[in-house]
Amino acid sequence: MIDNPFSYGKTVDGPFFYGRETELEEIKLSMRNATNLIIYSPRRIGKSSLVLKALKDLEHEGHPVVYIDFFKVSSREKLIELYAREVVRPMKGWEKGLQWIQGLIRGIQPVMGLDQTGLPELRLSVDPSQTARAFEDIINLPVRSAREKCWIVVFDEFQEIEKLNGASFEKELRATIQHHRNVSYVFLGSQRHLLLNMFSRKERAFYNFGKLYRLQKPAEEASVQFLHARFKAGGFRVSDELVRNILDHTRNIPYYLQYLSAEIWEYARLSASEPEAIFRQALERLLINQNDYFQGIRAQFTPFQMKLLSAVALHGYGTYESEFLQKYRLYPTSSVQKAYKRLTDLDILEKQNNQFGITDPFFALWLKQES
Repeated sequence: MIDNPFSYGKTVDGPFFYGRETELEEIKLSMRNATNLIIYSPRRIGKSSLVLKALKDLEHEGHPVVYIDFFKVSSREKLIELYAREVVRPMKGWEKGLQWIQGLIRGIQPVMGLDQTGLPELRLSVDPSQTARAFEDIINLPVRSAREKCWIVVFDEFQEIEKLNGASFEKELRATIQHHRNVSYVFLGSQRHLLLNMFSRKERAFYNFGKLYRLQKPAEEASVQFLHARFKAGGFRVSDELVRNILDHTRNIPYYLQYLSAEIWEYARLSASEPEAIFRQALERLLINQNDYFQGIRAQFTPFQMKLLSAVALHGYGTYESEFLQKYRLYPTSSVQKAYKRLTDLDILEKQNNQFGITDPFFALWLKQES
């Protein structure tokens, strides 16, 4: 049986990773040179997949690497645990790794717990009375351990640090790592505006901490080649017209491109049809499956904000031009400004050349159907 040749909803590698050769080499060069990076882009572009691919390559070169997803960090103790587990992970044998790290980190000890499936799992615990010392030790570990090649430490979803005692924790972390040499710190997150504010506003602790790197969408030519190759691997030869339809409806954003393609492939296999024949049905099925999710998004906003979003979806973009505002009866201007700001801050809308577009192409299609 042939597996679905597309992957989405998780980080990708292997045949599912495409069109990032230049970007991959650029960020690996910066990491090797111990440059701090802030990688940002619209949602679903593939930041995490790109960075994890770079870490995998550099770890094979002998660089110590640490990857922390701040969505999993609920406390300072949890950050210490996750950091320590990342350091121990590549070592041969847990016993040797635990002995090594216990000699470097005060207040850390192994405990037995259960994983998500209920199976026994060895974890690292922090003595609450030693949290401050353990935090200092673990954060300074890259400069205390004798390694020839520089460390690479990645903080994904870094905007979530605001939930851990807010600005105080930011300042403490910055005060510690700003003195580190031979370490590349890489920051990324899904809430672009929150992340950029942290590094571009003078009053924030991480102001000007590193090099800003904007990740763009893959080149269309790379996406075209990828779609033809993956459909062929899945047992179908597809037309240029279908490929163009997929690119147009997903705006060439990797997550949405693979999501729609996966739906088309699956529906074609189930219905014993050619992908071209079931494109519209597969797209409709996708929107139906996303209905509850989109309803949940809609529930977060005021009626006026939803009115503005519907207008943007119907019009293709939003502006402050009087023709647009009058056509969709959007007034007063002050309310429009507030709505644009909130929706942009949440990355529901993105602004380019004084125009506002909906970041999620499927949400835009759903809104058009609902309007």
